[in-house]
Amino acid sequence: MHFEYEITTEEYVQCQALYYELTSGRKRIEGAVAWIVVGLGLIVVAWNEKFLDTAQFLLAAIGAWLIYCGIARFFPALFYRRAYPKSGLPGKKFKLDANEEGFDVAGDLYSWHVQWPGVRVKAENEKVFMLCSQGTIFMIGKRFLTDEQQHEFRRLSGLPPRGNAAS
Repeated sequence: MHFEYEITTEEYVQCQALYYELTSGRKRIEGAVAWIVVGLGLIVVAWNEKFLDTAQFLLAAIGAWLIYCGIARFFPALFYRRAYPKSGLPGKKFKLDANEEGFDVAGDLYSWHVQWPGVRVKAENEKVFMLCSQGTIFMIGKRFLTDEQQHEFRRLSGLPPRGNAAS
């Protein structure tokens, strides 16, 4: 199977969010809550001092920043949307060849060859396929594939025949 594709902002955001959800699980929520609690603790310590000085303002500012970071962990799509323009992906085209052994992706500057057993994280939603191997996330928008190609890609990659999938 062979096709060309490019990665839009929305496809980038959806693939990154899929990867984040699959690899962080409960730790994502626990980490976010911990950042918020520590931030609140710093603000409480700064508030309880009798005299106002620079250290209190700095402590409160750090606390506010930690709270912001904790809340932001609940909404990773906002971060990914801002990161897309810096990713080097806008306007780039890729060619993918997939067969029984694996897949090859060729871009303007880089190319990859991945065998299917090397894909550690894979998932799909209604708009994208996401594959991850050795820290590289391969993002494939379904809009470039016919229904038959999507079915074939699921079969080759080991994704279940329909619906959201992850492994």
